[in-house]
Amino acid sequence: MNKEQTTATDSTSISPDYADSVTGVFLLAAFLSSLVIIIARIDNWNTSYITDFVALLAASSLIALTDALVLKIFNPFLKSLSTRAGLATAYLLLMVTTFTIGYVLYATVTGHWPLTAPSNRVLLSFLQIFVLATVNYAIVLMILLHRAKTNDIKNSFQAANLQVLQSRIRPHFMFNSMNSIAGLIRNNPEIAEQALQDLADLIRVLMADARKLVPLMAEIETSKQYLKIEKLRLGDRLSVHWHLKSIPKDCFVPSLILQPLLENAVYHGIEPSFGGGVIDIDMRSDMRRVQILIRNPLPEDGERSHRKGNQIAMDNIKQRLIQHFGEAASLSSGRRNTIHITKIIFPIVV
Repeated sequence: MNKEQTTATDSTSISPDYADSVTGVFLLAAFLSSLVIIIARIDNWNTSYITDFVALLAASSLIALTDALVLKIFNPFLKSLSTRAGLATAYLLLMVTTFTIGYVLYATVTGHWPLTAPSNRVLLSFLQIFVLATVNYAIVLMILLHRAKTNDIKNSFQAANLQVLQSRIRPHFMFNSMNSIAGLIRNNPEIAEQALQDLADLIRVLMADARKLVPLMAEIETSKQYLKIEKLRLGDRLSVHWHLKSIPKDCFVPSLILQPLLENAVYHGIEPSFGGGVIDIDMRSDMRRVQILIRNPLPEDGERSHRKGNQIAMDNIKQRLIQHFGEAASLSSGRRNTIHITKIIFPIVV
């Protein structure tokens, strides 16, 4: 088997998260279900049975929680094994832990070691619960494996969806930028070279892994590179004002959440306006979240507003924000007189 095949095989190996918070619940349910089966077989109840039931319930809870703790402690080691080896080792750990604690508890309560004590209903009931629980342990481990596979499929789908959303961002300025750069090559080759480098950086960002967050400052730099290219094309018709207030340098965001909105501002606001205008970007933070306001002029009614509908980019960015930050992030837009305002809010992730 070559290196590529080995990597592919390892990447498809899915191990349960033995430290999952629900593991203890599953294990306790396994013991309780065994206890219920034993109780269902009792025909006549009396006070002694109730006492035994309470004792068995307490012992079952202690064993189940201890089992969960053992799996959590050994989780890194178990996940380093193959799926089958990890499941087998986890099952062995559960068996050893359950038997050891059960053995010690019985001896502590009764004063007799189980193997030397006379047969009685408590010992018999405990052994029955132990046998049934060991069967249920296998079921619990299979449930954990199923949860791991389900989460893996969900994460893979989310990653693919993020990549699709990002790949849909096809800047309209690409062809216009190439034409502008082509016109500069003869007269201003140095400026043309810098513009090509900026364009290459933008393309590199566009092709990056959409699952990874990028520093907010890097996203700002990417947006500035884009606006520099548009400045070559629009000249004095485009002005940009940046206002950065208390922005944490180690804050992370999904890539390309600013550039498409700035492209909308240029495409729908600056370019259709005969006199151009100013794009104002205001960023501020309260140390818990970041708020970004993008303001751009709207063309007058008499001017040609030939590019209507920027909802595609808005929906795209909103979906990516939600997938990364959930309901803690938001994206909205509105109009105030002749100014279009776009607002982004997202939590600070470091």
